[in-house]
This record gives sequence, structure tokens and C-alpha cells, in this order.
Amino acid sequence: RASVIGAQFGFGTAFLLAYIVSPKFCHRFVGYIEEEACSTYTKIIEALETAPEGSDLAKWSAEGAPDIGISYWHLGEDGTVLDLIKAVRADEAEHRDVNHSVVNMHDGDVNPRYDPTIRLDLALNKYVKDMMTRPKVETV
Repeated sequence: RASVIGAQFGFGTAFLLAYIVSPKFCHRFVGYIEEEACSTYTKIIEALETAPEGSDLAKWSAEGAPDIGISYWHLGEDGTVLDLIKAVRADEAEHRDVNHSVVNMHDGDVNPRYDPTIRLDLALNKYVKDMMTRPKVETV
């Protein structure tokens, strides 16, 4: 346990120092780690989807996802382990794309993935749509 904590502290410290020296290097590094995660999850998904019917792997992939996964990734009540792994892969892909896009930004650029103007516009459009389509309430 102490060696794991020590390794985490050592890596955290080294990564912080590397980030101070070169944030772009660190974002690219994390982007590559996320690419590897996407590749790994893709292999897992392929194994689950091609598992022989009736095998333990096929049964496991069709099991209901844990409640925390259903809640976090909005899988719905019928979310399966396979759905969960697909959601995790999509999440890792977003992290990959964000880290690689940050590397390509220049001073003064607005992150296109998190542009506050676009987010506000989307929120306002959703609000107006919800207001226009909400059912009328009859008053007595």
C-alpha cells in the first residue's frame, strides 16, 4: 500500500513539474494515454459482441449495468454492461480529443469544445424549445 501511495505521489509530482515546463507535452501525453484506453475498450467491446451465445462473457455483457454507471452515463433502466463499456469508451474518446485539441491551441484561442458562447446559445435554445412545446395547463 505504501509503495502505491509513494508511486502516486512521485508520478503526481513529476507530472506537475513537467506541466509547469511544458503543458503541451503533458496534454499530448494524456491524449495518447486516452487513445490507448479507447483502443482497449474497443477490443473489449468486440470480445463482448462476438462472444459465443451462452458463454460467461455473453451473459456478463447482457447483465444490467451497476446503478452508479446507469446514473452517471444516463444509460436508462435497461442499460447493460456492454452499454456501460461503450459509454466509458465514448467518455475516454472525448478526453482524448480535448487533450489533443488543447495542444493545437494558441494564446488567446477559445477552446472550441467549451466555448461559453456556444454553451449559452445551446442552453437558451433548449429553454425556448421547452417553453414552446410544454403542455398547456388548464386553470380552474
